[in-house]
Amino acid sequence: MTMEILRIVATLAVAGIAAAGAYFANRFQKGTRENKLIDQLQEEMKSMRKRMDGFEARDRVYIPFILRQQQHIERGLGPPAPPIPKVIMDYLNDD
Repeated sequence: MTMEILRIVATLAVAGIAAAGAYFANRFQKGTRENKLIDQLQEEMKSMRKRMDGFEARDRVYIPFILRQQQHIERGLGPPAPPIPKVIMDYLNDD
């Protein structure tokens, strides 16, 4: 009788450990709602960083171009104006 109780307790203990392991494995799995949200936010940040890189590249060219335009006008030089840099044209054509 004692041996049977010991077997039942051991079986229940193994089943309990297996159930707890399955619970924790599912809880920390990549497919959890929190991890999906983190992945989505990381993708959005990559997209925003790419856009910011484009804005920064445009701005690095834009200010010197504006200054060249201003100097062209101040010198009284007529048309044609200095050419618009490719980075600015690419930005204007993306709209």
